[in-house]
Amino acid sequence: MRIVSGVGAMVLLVGALAGCGDGAPSSHATAVAAGGSVAAAPGSLRLTAPETLPGGYRAQSPAKVSTDHPADSQPAGYESFDGSMVAKYTADVGGVLTIGGAWGTITDPDAVAASAITAMQSPRGTWTVPLTDVDAQDPNDPQGRLKCGVSTEGLLVAAVCLWGDHNTTGVVSFPPWPEGMPATLEQADAADRTRHIRDTMTVSK
Repeated sequence: MRIVSGVGAMVLLVGALAGCGDGAPSSHATAVAAGGSVAAAPGSLRLTAPETLPGGYRAQSPAKVSTDHPADSQPAGYESFDGSMVAKYTADVGGVLTIGGAWGTITDPDAVAASAITAMQSPRGTWTVPLTDVDAQDPNDPQGRLKCGVSTEGLLVAAVCLWGDHNTTGVVSFPPWPEGMPATLEQADAADRTRHIRDTMTVSK
């Protein structure tokens, strides 16, 4: 299983972050969210794509943003799905950083993450380091989630992180490096960069 690569594939992944076709959130998930301590009110934040991101990344072009609402029921994990985006950044050291994200009133971040993880599956790739939970350190949501891993397909290896909270969710695919060569980004470093990227991209509505 691996992260899908490229803008076209990332668009599909954003569809998974939106939980398209997965139905409505469970009442149990809503109760858990309502009972927790959330610093920012669910649905009060959104994602944006600034010209630069922490870590030496510069936007290749304007982000592809959609604010289309679901035609039928809300996606799994959402009380209200409000928008999605795909953004590509060039790294100072070379390579491309790709980010796919979505936002709204999220009642079950784990359900949204599960949809995204399913969308990452590919028979041509493997997780050399499986996606595992790391400390989200989310300033807007103490119940926020963050998972990071390392994916290999063909001769390329890439660090991948996925975050989710009650306002936003996103997947970050870092610039890949050749298989067999020393890693250019360790899992812990990828997690730290993702936290900074998430916090920089998250703004008030």
